[in-house]
Amino acid sequence: MNYLVIDLEMCRVKKLYRKTYKYASEIIQIGAVLLDEGFNRIATMCEYVNPEYGVLDNFIESMTGIKNRDIKQAPKLTEALEHLSDWLGDREYKVYAWSDSDRTQILREIKAKNIESAKIDDFMKADRWIDYQDVFKKRFDLDRCYSLEDALESAEIEPEGRFHDGLDDAVNTGALIKKLELNPEYEIAKYALPESDEHLSCTIGDLFEGLQLKFG
Repeated sequence: MNYLVIDLEMCRVKKLYRKTYKYASEIIQIGAVLLDEGFNRIATMCEYVNPEYGVLDNFIESMTGIKNRDIKQAPKLTEALEHLSDWLGDREYKVYAWSDSDRTQILREIKAKNIESAKIDDFMKADRWIDYQDVFKKRFDLDRCYSLEDALESAEIEPEGRFHDGLDDAVNTGALIKKLELNPEYEIAKYALPESDEHLSCTIGDLFEGLQLKFG
């Protein structure tokens, strides 16, 4: 069994486009890390995605480090997801993500864009996907979900790269999964977890969930 750790970054979709595409966000980057049966990193993939409705504004560019040149000539979502499926090959695998917002986002775009692909359908099977933010919350009996940044700090893991880069977030989520899965008795430093939401969001997907509720 292999384990795929995935993280999405998204741009915002203006209200004037939401009669055609009713969601507040659209995928612009897929970061993926492949782990072996011992949770060791064996491969990585970063795929930029050309959005059909969204715009890369200054806020998202500053947060993610993604530039318009990165997405202008990038593949559309169907091609990007099929490339990911081809990269995985015939492996047996589970998919880990930090919160369920990434899977929800992909499913929304599949529906909104009328994407039909057996490869993508297989990748999106519900029993493949594991919300590791929820796993983390339940394992340590926490009263709410925490950001990846807070979880890493509480587990005494020094993050690589920058937060809100899809590949870096996937790498760091993979490091957290490895530490916790290989050390079932490990206890996090709960004093490192903030009492209130000090960080902007658990994921950009969670941020856009709030925007959709407000403006949708």
